[in-house]
Amino acid sequence: MKEQDQLNKDAFMAVAPPGMTRVTAAMCGTCANEGAFKVAMMSYAARKRGGWHVAPTPEEMCSCLLNQAPGSPEYAIMSLKQGFHGRLLGALSTSRTKNMHKVDIPAFDWPAAENPRYKYPLADNVEYNRAQDQMSLADIRAKYEQWAEKGKEVVAFIMEPV
Repeated sequence: MKEQDQLNKDAFMAVAPPGMTRVTAAMCGTCANEGAFKVAMMSYAARKRGGWHVAPTPEEMCSCLLNQAPGSPEYAIMSLKQGFHGRLLGALSTSRTKNMHKVDIPAFDWPAAENPRYKYPLADNVEYNRAQDQMSLADIRAKYEQWAEKGKEVVAFIMEPV
């Protein structure tokens, strides 16, 4: 490895959280989300295939160029309603905040579950907020099952904690 390449690698690793061995740089938050979606799908497919060491089949390699299964599987990313994750195609498919961000843009058929709507102050609304969490988790499970019935595998979930 060239000295400059090693310096660049060391600089990236200096900002990695403890225990993390890899860092990926992105131009913006949307790009980071799009990259994470892609890695989630590739990792899921690799696990199904038997690991990263198992190459895609010739059928997968050929069909992906036609945007068809098995090379282009029906995977989905689940999000919460009222979430915003960016303005590129995948990120917009998980965003549900402003219609002006999405109008005229095709979207992936990806599920959006109900998000909890908390009451504040938190200490005064523990039971209500716990019920909100349970409602949201039940909807997440239901959406996961609905998409499975449609033959689409939910491979990742995105949410933005505030």
